[in-house]
Amino acid sequence: MLPSDRPADAQAFIELRDGTCHYRLDGPADGPCVLMVHGATIAHWEFDRLAPYLHAAGWRTLRPDLYGHGYSARPRTAYTHSLFVRQLLDLLDALAISDPLALVGHSLGAAVAARLAAAAPSRFTRIVMGAPLVDYEENVPSSRLLHWPMLGELLVHAYVVPMLKRRRARRYQPIEDGRFVGKFRRQLAFPGFPRALLSMFRHHALGDQADAYEALRGCRLPMLVLRGEEDPICTAAQIERLRGWLPDASVTSLPGTGHAMMLSDPARVAPLLLSFLAAARAASD
Repeated sequence: MLPSDRPADAQAFIELRDGTCHYRLDGPADGPCVLMVHGATIAHWEFDRLAPYLHAAGWRTLRPDLYGHGYSARPRTAYTHSLFVRQLLDLLDALAISDPLALVGHSLGAAVAARLAAAAPSRFTRIVMGAPLVDYEENVPSSRLLHWPMLGELLVHAYVVPMLKRRRARRYQPIEDGRFVGKFRRQLAFPGFPRALLSMFRHHALGDQADAYEALRGCRLPMLVLRGEEDPICTAAQIERLRGWLPDASVTSLPGTGHAMMLSDPARVAPLLLSFLAAARAASD
């Protein structure tokens, strides 16, 4: 992406080994930092309504766009969890962030965060997993058709991306006069989004994530899991499986809330999140 192509609402770009990474670093300059990892097909802005609560409580937020999303690059590579973990660790190194951070992930971002914490536990103080992705393909078996050569390419362009446009418009239009509908569509203007999405399916980034969470079993980081009771993507049955993998995690359900809780219900998520993060801040003081 050339400087002249960069959107007005972009904040900062940095070159990492796999390509350009867009990120936002906001909040009190001297506050402890929270790394926030977004879900699939959306970007850093899914935390736009939640981050101000953290800033008001004295926290600084680092919100990158994962490769293939938002304003970050769409490298021609395999879109695996390993790629995203490498991106995030490279970003922390490039920004010279050495103090341990709190870690918040939503949906796909929760699975990525789990792998990140397992790979580098000393870099984090605790982890929050909102609507954690357990196995999207289990919930939507037809998505397995995307693994098929040629058929997958046809479907992602002719059906999946148009379906996402309709779904995001329906879900986001009631929020702040629909401004997030525009944010979602702007990322589609940069070539490579369908290719990256197809690669995530074919490299199991959206399939069974049992190994991601099981890798945290021996991790001593405090863990909080949040689930909306009306969430069809992170189901109640999948949360029960997650409890088996992570018996020490605290699990909280939010009635009347769905998968997009970070964007749709920040006023309900924020108190739970801040209460959990406050213990990490007290321990570091």
